Amino acid sequence: MGRLSGRGLTRQLMAMGLRASKGGPGHRLRSLALALATAFLCCAAGTVIITMAADSAEQSHAQARAPRFTGKFPGERAVAHWRESGDTVGGLQHSVIFIEPLTPGASPPPGLSAWPRPGEAVLSPGLAAAGLREGISGRYGRDAGRIAAEGLTSPSERLVYVRPTAAKSPEWDETMEISGFGDPDPTPFGDSLGVVDADAFLAAVLGFLGLPAAVLTVVALRCGSAARDRRTALIDALGGTWRHQALVCVGEALWPVGAGALTGTVPLLTAAYTDIAVPLTDYTLSAAAVRAWLPAVLLGAAGAAAGVLIASVLLHRKRGDGRSPRTLTKGRVKRRYALLCALGLVLAMPVDLGPLAPDYRVSIVQYAIGIVLTLATLPTLIAWAMTALGRRLAGRSIAKRYPGGLIAGRWLHAYPGVIARLVVAVVVGLGLVSQVQLWVSRTTVAATEARQTFDALGDSVLIIRSRVQPASHIKAFQQDTGRAVFALLPDRRGPAVLTGPCASWKAVQLPCPSARSTVLRDGDRRLSELGRWETGTPDLRIATGDIPTAGGRDGIAEIKLVVISDPGDASAAGTVREAAYRHLGTAPLVNVLAGAQLGGALLDETIANWVTLLGLGGLLMAALAAAFSALAEFQVFGSRLAPVGVLAGDTHVFRSTALWYLSVPIGVAGCAGAVVSAVLGYPMVTTGGARWAPELTAVTVVGSTLLAVCVGLAGGQGVVARAMSWRPGAD
Repeated sequence: MGRLSGRGLTRQLMAMGLRASKGGPGHRLRSLALALATAFLCCAAGTVIITMAADSAEQSHAQARAPRFTGKFPGERAVAHWRESGDTVGGLQHSVIFIEPLTPGASPPPGLSAWPRPGEAVLSPGLAAAGLREGISGRYGRDAGRIAAEGLTSPSERLVYVRPTAAKSPEWDETMEISGFGDPDPTPFGDSLGVVDADAFLAAVLGFLGLPAAVLTVVALRCGSAARDRRTALIDALGGTWRHQALVCVGEALWPVGAGALTGTVPLLTAAYTDIAVPLTDYTLSAAAVRAWLPAVLLGAAGAAAGVLIASVLLHRKRGDGRSPRTLTKGRVKRRYALLCALGLVLAMPVDLGPLAPDYRVSIVQYAIGIVLTLATLPTLIAWAMTALGRRLAGRSIAKRYPGGLIAGRWLHAYPGVIARLVVAVVVGLGLVSQVQLWVSRTTVAATEARQTFDALGDSVLIIRSRVQPASHIKAFQQDTGRAVFALLPDRRGPAVLTGPCASWKAVQLPCPSARSTVLRDGDRRLSELGRWETGTPDLRIATGDIPTAGGRDGIAEIKLVVISDPGDASAAGTVREAAYRHLGTAPLVNVLAGAQLGGALLDETIANWVTLLGLGGLLMAALAAAFSALAEFQVFGSRLAPVGVLAGDTHVFRSTALWYLSVPIGVAGCAGAVVSAVLGYPMVTTGGARWAPELTAVTVVGSTLLAVCVGLAGGQGVVARAMSWRPGAD
């Protein structure tokens, strides 16, 4: 290495790398790919830290606002009453908390500057915005303001604190007495009831974002690898050590990685200073939560960028043919990747077969690890299979005097690393598409039917559960709603009977039935669906009668009211719920038809939206990896094959070589990826409530086949154009 040593040599080697990054073969493509890969990887690493930050903030706020029930903390003096209930907006449930201070100096719940006065309610900003069309601000009483951020687990949480009037105060008992707030082991309420476990979400982030980002990074680092591997061999011949090689590689990658790291930290810094509404999810990320962990977030992004620089050193060979980071022809390597792929398939088995799945949370993490491990090793196995195919193809092409097959066969056998990089984006992309489809389709039959009922009927049938009220309250409720009001009364001889006065039957355009229950023969879907969901039979039994009241003799403690309105009545939900809270006691439960099952369906849709969002990000990275890998290979493919035109005398050899060398591996990867994706999806179908879409599998196979053909034709045509202008050089 001459007489240079120490700092002088370090500067020289770094300068060599920097010059190579600005003027070497394919430097623009590699720099762009490397900058994008680093940006995505920094974002993925930052997202992992932000997930941990959001979960930590949510747990901290949940513990701080949790009531300390005197039954759980004996010896502490009761200072307030606390009762939890629920309500819905748009089909999604939220918590309604009834509170009543017992002592003048009692501290209000976190997020409230003072106790609301009797008859007042304090809503979270998210609930007020979501229920604006339903007029939710006046549903529970006079609007007394909004819950501050310290009393919410996230800015978008739906929650309301209600202080009932003295006339409507519930029958408080000792089980509802609290001594204050702050419980390290809280009983969840609010959004904490339906929150996705942080470990499962982290597994989704790593699978949908981390794996494609890593694939894109490897592809970017190996773009234009032939020239760099020749340079590495030259440094090695001159006596350079591993440290010298590393300095050149780091110098070459420094500027693109730095630019990508700066780009990738911009959204992370934005999230630290602005509450961000995450698309598709109705979730708002708290800037305060991210800002509290900002050093860790930036450190994670910096670590991702440093990891790219380290990978730029590790992925360059010291010796070899200059085309592959490692050879796959040794038996030990074959067995290693085959075992890792098999291990990934075993880890992705159903819960009852998985060896590391004692509970649901561990099962999801195990499933994600199995998917990542399988998809990461499958491209290498495909490349190994292509080496065997190349050996056979070359042998048969010699006998058949087929030059295209001979060249492609030799290259398939010699450059398995290129094949692995060429097919990895296809395999990972197919896996991501499969998982997104499965998670989006994940629901139960009851939830699906409930969603269909809600889509058809909306809020036209509302079920209200309440204590039996005085006749004056029932009458006031009927007058306020202005809609048909019925009662579902139990019957010892069979299913419950829908009972109501003649005015209600006329409101739904039905003749007044007899006082004795009869089976409804009308084809009104609202009533047939009511019978199916509430009584278990579409043959609803109906009768004319008064709604039971507190002065009645039936001895019924609770009553189930049914309010029926027109399907196109947009104001039904808000009007009926507000009237129920005004006249039917402290905590009536108002829900749409099949509301319990619908809530589960909507939660599944929320999870599906998160998966779709993460999956779209992963698919974007997989598509970029496929594009960069193909473009980089076109450059090398054209420069190496163009001189063959002088010997072949025609251009057919270019197209046949391209089809064998480029199209066949991608086509094989598409078929193998579809099969493996089906195997990985088996647990979701059998135990996860998902539904497999055979048409999607067919589309992905056809799409990958078309992609393979297009890449082969484009590569062949590119070589033809390159050969027309090729002139012998000194290389």
